[in-house]
Amino acid sequence: MKKLLMLGTSYESCEMIKYAKSKGVYTIVTDPREPEKSIAKLVADEYWMINVSDIDLLEKKCKEEKINAVICGVSEYCLEVAMELCTRLDLPNYCTPQAWHYSRDKADFKTLCRKVGAPVPEDYYISNDFSGAELRNIQYPVVVKPVDLSANRGISYCYTQNELLEAYRYAQSLSKNPKIIVERMLKGKEWYGYYAIANGEMRLICLNAMEAEPGHLKNIYSITTNITSDVERFNTEINPLIIKVLEQVGCKEGIAWVQVMLDADDHFYIIEMGYRLPGDLPDRTYPQLCNFDAIKWLVDYALGDKHTTTELPPAQKHSYKKCVCGYSLWTHKRGVIKEFVGFDDILKIPGVEFYTLHNVGEHFDKHTTLGIITVVAEDCDDFCMKMDSINRTISIIDEDDEDVVIRYTNFEYLKAQYNRSIKR
Repeated sequence: MKKLLMLGTSYESCEMIKYAKSKGVYTIVTDPREPEKSIAKLVADEYWMINVSDIDLLEKKCKEEKINAVICGVSEYCLEVAMELCTRLDLPNYCTPQAWHYSRDKADFKTLCRKVGAPVPEDYYISNDFSGAELRNIQYPVVVKPVDLSANRGISYCYTQNELLEAYRYAQSLSKNPKIIVERMLKGKEWYGYYAIANGEMRLICLNAMEAEPGHLKNIYSITTNITSDVERFNTEINPLIIKVLEQVGCKEGIAWVQVMLDADDHFYIIEMGYRLPGDLPDRTYPQLCNFDAIKWLVDYALGDKHTTTELPPAQKHSYKKCVCGYSLWTHKRGVIKEFVGFDDILKIPGVEFYTLHNVGEHFDKHTTLGIITVVAEDCDDFCMKMDSINRTISIIDEDDEDVVIRYTNFEYLKAQYNRSIKR
């Protein structure tokens, strides 16, 4: 019997373990947390209390237990440990350190994009001295961000020099990399293309629009949805360059995503990439949308069952009739979780699932995601009705007895996008 080691509990961990067990694989989860705080341990056949950071001990234990595969869910740190362990144990891992570098270093990724002729936002060089010449060269507004952080950590939008200086120091305080990106702020629609990969061949399987609730920060993406009227234009103007970039990065297997924006100047620009599962979980809907299951794809590869190019789904050329999303439950304040309300009820809605790693009693900050709801619907009207029902049913209550969830309600916009796409 093959043995699979899961590093920690994060989004997708439980689903990966359930799939591996369905194939007759013996599953183990390791981290120092008790099972109630690391829920993948409640699903697995066995668990260890070894910290994911203790790579030497994990290597020794894996050899003793004859582990056949090492994997993780949505965790950049655990993915890096998995790569190192797989190298030491001579086990397969779809993500190589060489390719992963471009997910972790946004500056080097932008340099690679430029080399292949792919458009990226203009950079401004700023040194730690903040020289007058450097600052005078900047045209506002700009975005300031660390090169090595994800999930919007350390990102600031700056309209003045004072805001820039404060944002630069803030990004430095969070980052392990001395490089800080200062780039022209783009204004327009945002997407990420999701790619299935086998033997170096890339297939765009879903173009995901990233939508914020009006009135909130534009990078607080409440929903990631396939509802967009721009699939054909994306395929024509930017997708060939994205594929060229991913080839140069060295993506050979697995999945990847690339974030882009259509600026006010009416041109596409590539922002960043991820060579990992996305944290907003739209891929949980893809088996029903386009017959692609990323979890099976990645677990199979880790177990030595490599998929071929003939098993790749067809590339997306036009909008899908079905509508799906990952609905991120962002908070509008900080506090302590008192109660999750209505989540058992929404699971009775066909095509709706709920995922969370949080528990009652936990502290949370403003603009934290406390859970993700995935939705699959037959069309946009069905989608909006399900979303409205979800909004009316669920709440996350804090100790002040306030509902802290930012809800997405811009359904008329989605319907307009959908209707434009279907008419083409």
